[in-house]
Amino acid sequence: MKKSVVPRGKHFTFLVLPDGARPVLRFRVHAILLVLLPIIFVALMAIASTLYMLHDHARGQLDQLHSKLSTANETYSKQLAMKEGTIKQLQVELAQLAQQAESVEMRIEELNKLESDVKSLVGIPEEETGPAEPSEDGVGGEYVAIQDDELEELAHNTSTVLNSLDGEITDLKERLTSTKELAQKRLQTLRVTPTYWPTQSQRITSFFGVRMDPFSGEPGIHKGIDIAGHMGDPVFAAADGRVSDTGTMSERGNYVVVTHAMGLTTRYFHLSRIEVKTGDRIHQGVVIGKVGSSGRSTGPHLHFEVMKRGESVDPRPYLKMAIKGNSADVQVEKRQD
Repeated sequence: MKKSVVPRGKHFTFLVLPDGARPVLRFRVHAILLVLLPIIFVALMAIASTLYMLHDHARGQLDQLHSKLSTANETYSKQLAMKEGTIKQLQVELAQLAQQAESVEMRIEELNKLESDVKSLVGIPEEETGPAEPSEDGVGGEYVAIQDDELEELAHNTSTVLNSLDGEITDLKERLTSTKELAQKRLQTLRVTPTYWPTQSQRITSFFGVRMDPFSGEPGIHKGIDIAGHMGDPVFAAADGRVSDTGTMSERGNYVVVTHAMGLTTRYFHLSRIEVKTGDRIHQGVVIGKVGSSGRSTGPHLHFEVMKRGESVDPRPYLKMAIKGNSADVQVEKRQD
């Protein structure tokens, strides 16, 4: 098989004949260059074709990646929006929880005040506490968005408050239970102690102890207190007890004597009317008679005495123990003859 061999050292001359009188252009080209030109052209075409295919393939992959990226971005945007919504909701719930914690604190403070009021009402001593914070309904002010560090601090403070509230509520429950028991005992003691004012009026016209007698003008011992009143005003039992004596005497006038627990006795003189009889079981606050001026009296009033184990004592310390607004059930248990 014959191989074509390019003659060595051969050249080809190309003439370019321009129009007119222009000189002829000559190009001398080596024979090898003429052989290489087609090969170079084919190689360039192959490279161009390869580059085009690579570019087209890369473009397709780029389009796919762009599509995936768009889909992923849309998915991530939705997830981000959902998470932002969740975070916003959690922020709202955290703020509400903080407000609820403050509300619980205020209610605990109200219960503490209630406990204090109950103790004060029945005369139970208590430890001094700081003043309660005022609770107002009005709200307002400029809106300022909460920052992340402030939100974190709020969460921490709320957690601390809620943890402390658990202990406070347990302690408060125990204290209220104890206070209830003490109050019940105190009320029971007050019911059997002459602490209920025996008349509607609380104006004392003559005190316990030494005084100038209104009739003789001489100094004498006054064994009770005289309380001003109007004729026919009700006279109340100062404590639970039993009517041990009723009747009429020249000095006492119409009178009632009631025996109570702990060796105490109360006596009511100068009545215009007696509403009970000897042997009746009566409760604190029941009407036992009417204000009058019977016996040794200068005008309508009640002479009220308290005796402890047979000795007359000043009634005022007992009456000062009275619960303001005391509204004990008023009833009379009649003696069964």
